Amino acid sequence: MDFLKPKTHLLRGEARRKIPTLARKLGADLVVMGTVGRGGIPGLLMGNTAEAILQQVDCSVLAIKPPGFVTAVELEG
Repeated sequence: MDFLKPKTHLLRGEARRKIPTLARKLGADLVVMGTVGRGGIPGLLMGNTAEAILQQVDCSVLAIKPPGFVTAVELEG
């Protein structure tokens, strides 16, 4: 993992503004963030903040659900 040289940044303020600004400043290749999602069809994939960040950055975003998250989607068959 050392060859990847991952860095952690902890920001104060509104995530939907701060994270895209920092990602651009750093020239980030990947933003990793947690997301709790919202209910119903819109919340199946990610929450409002993660979605807003995804639309503002030019790099990959890895959104991670919290432990114990249960999706409302069911597989058929």
